Amino acid sequence: MYAILTDDCELARSGVGDRSYYFTESVDGRRQSPLPETVSSIACWGDTETVRDEPERAAVDADGTRATPDAEGHHWGTVCPTDPDYREGLLERIGETAGDVRLTTLGFPGEEFCRCERCEGRFAASEHADRAAWRTETITAFVAAAASRVDGDLLATLYPDPYPGDLRARAGLDPETLAAHVDGVLVPLCGPGYGTSYWVESLARGFARRLAELEVSLSIQLSGAEIDPERLADVTRRVQPHADEIVYGTYPEDVETVRETIARLRGRDRDVLDPADGGDAGVGKG
Repeated sequence: MYAILTDDCELARSGVGDRSYYFTESVDGRRQSPLPETVSSIACWGDTETVRDEPERAAVDADGTRATPDAEGHHWGTVCPTDPDYREGLLERIGETAGDVRLTTLGFPGEEFCRCERCEGRFAASEHADRAAWRTETITAFVAAAASRVDGDLLATLYPDPYPGDLRARAGLDPETLAAHVDGVLVPLCGPGYGTSYWVESLARGFARRLAELEVSLSIQLSGAEIDPERLADVTRRVQPHADEIVYGTYPEDVETVRETIARLRGRDRDVLDPADGGDAGVGKG
């Protein structure tokens, strides 16, 4: 199964692939209305606009560094996942979104977050001696609340790290625990051009093994930027045996690349001759 991920409404309606993921809430803070028959992609705690306008809402580490785009290792602003008003507003918007939903920026923005007064107080009052366990419970409770409001499938985005324990330590995300509340997970493995692809295959295989005993689907996101269709088709073939779905991150300027890639993978490459004409059958060489 092939899909595209885009924030362009016309592209989302273009019929490229089997379905479209459409950004209704992005990490820069932009929001747009959901589109029928698409998977609504919703940024949870990643919200640069809110963090810029209300910096006190940002997640903070023990040194007082806020999770902003200016902080080392951060590409967007992240709201503290225990902010009650933000959480309630987010859940309300999720509940108003019909159909399938994909959640992004779902966990804490790093192992050292969050050390705001509210998080410190909640951790101290919890039954957990281990901060990682408390953070995992916090995120899992949010996902469970979101799942109860979604009338279609719910997909959770995971950082591309299948090694046991790493996601839990880094972000409070535990695939085994989340599996009780979600229908699938999506893992972005994006690298413009894919000069090398062994890492993509390795990570996809790692997640497939990690999720093998869980009743969740695995979608792998690839980038459609700065690459030709032949190369993208080759990268896709390397990860496809490990995934239920391939999702191409697609900008309008990339759409023909993605369209042709899918055609190659489906055996309709224009450069492949029909066997009746004496040519080779199947998809083009990757």
